[in-house]
Amino acid sequence: MDRRSRRTRRNRLRSRRTKLVAGVVVAAAAVIMLAAAAFGEVHDQASPGRPKPEVSKVDLTPDPAPVEAGWEGQVGTDANLIAVQWNGDSSAQYTFEFRNAGGKWLKAADSGTFDNGPDPGSEDANAGGATPDTKNVSEPVWIGKDVTGVRLRLDSGSAQDVTLHVIDSTTGKKPDTNIESTSPIPTTAPAPAPPPSAPPPSAGSGSGSGVTPSSTTTTTQPLEGFGLGQGLAAAALASLAVAFIVRRRRMLAVLVVVLVAVGVACAPTKGGPPQGGEGIVLRSQWAPDLPWNWDACPGGPEYTYVANAIVHHTVNSNNYGPDDAVGIMRGIWAYHVQSLGYCDIAYNFLIDNYGVAYEGRLGGIDQPVLGAHSLNWNTGSTVIAIVGTFSSVTPSNATLGTLEGLIRWKFKVHGVNPFEVDYAHILGHRDTYATECPGQALYNYLPYTRHYVKLYW
Repeated sequence: MDRRSRRTRRNRLRSRRTKLVAGVVVAAAAVIMLAAAAFGEVHDQASPGRPKPEVSKVDLTPDPAPVEAGWEGQVGTDANLIAVQWNGDSSAQYTFEFRNAGGKWLKAADSGTFDNGPDPGSEDANAGGATPDTKNVSEPVWIGKDVTGVRLRLDSGSAQDVTLHVIDSTTGKKPDTNIESTSPIPTTAPAPAPPPSAPPPSAGSGSGSGVTPSSTTTTTQPLEGFGLGQGLAAAALASLAVAFIVRRRRMLAVLVVVLVAVGVACAPTKGGPPQGGEGIVLRSQWAPDLPWNWDACPGGPEYTYVANAIVHHTVNSNNYGPDDAVGIMRGIWAYHVQSLGYCDIAYNFLIDNYGVAYEGRLGGIDQPVLGAHSLNWNTGSTVIAIVGTFSSVTPSNATLGTLEGLIRWKFKVHGVNPFEVDYAHILGHRDTYATECPGQALYNYLPYTRHYVKLYW
């Protein structure tokens, strides 16, 4: 073989090696992309360094005389979760409004009816935990970030000793609570408050936008990362590119097998948490600093049995981002424990509108922990609360899939057979109490939840 032939052969071998290395790099990148696609939409729900929620209470009616419909109280505050407590007429209804950083007043929500509560004789009840029969309180309402004021208006009924609970679950400081006015609604609209020095929040800041929960018609889906379908498509294109570069059918076959194997291994199971509950974000991740209320409930978590799953909604605005969900739940914990006197957050599990499931009340996700969520029905039940309001819209598909998967897993842990009864041991809160919870739209979907729990059993 002459010198030119040897040089040509060396160049050809070098070219093949270069192409092979390039192909392996592309294939490896495709596999990494596929794995990231399967897990990329799972947000980091841990809460390292999150400040502990702080609660303040504002007495809006120091005069013991009752106030009537038309009364309103206005408070300067930077809280992000609010609720109201009062004496007298238990049927009184309120409207919550908040002032954003630009000085504009926006409606947050109507007060709704408080319909949770512990079972009589439980540690929560013995500690003085609120029930519809013991205290007039509203559900907490998330108003977002960059808030400068709150206005509470009494729409119907009468009330005495009106107290506004304001909670900050994001900054770790006591919310401002300066009373700006308490008076009947003026006949003419007041001049808008001058904007503070802080700039108004951007559209993607996660702060409240003023969309009333009942009028919300869409839910923003997470945009981070690739979906599994996009990852598979990218990986398939990468495989074709590799095959073209190295001109090896055998390599193409190997790559296809590898991609299919990775796709099967990384693809999430149908309907939420896999077997073993690995998909559930534990309290040690999202709230390691929020303990059991040992002072009020020294006996620790109580245990019952699981015969039913009860579905709730938290009556918060649906207008929150994926990073706000943990802040909302931490605020709910503060309201349940510090304001209402419960042993811990009332719910066993919570699911945000991005399909992420969270451990609620402490005691073990695989244990029959007694909650304080459904008066007279806590014993024998586990509860799953969807974070949001679902009177006119259903939760996202991701949330519904997680709901089905979580119920299926929990039932298998405790030996509940969903085929025994028509309602598959899955109830809406209104099936146990005179309430609108879990919202008409979500309640209408529960037959499908029962169907899919059994279909993939």
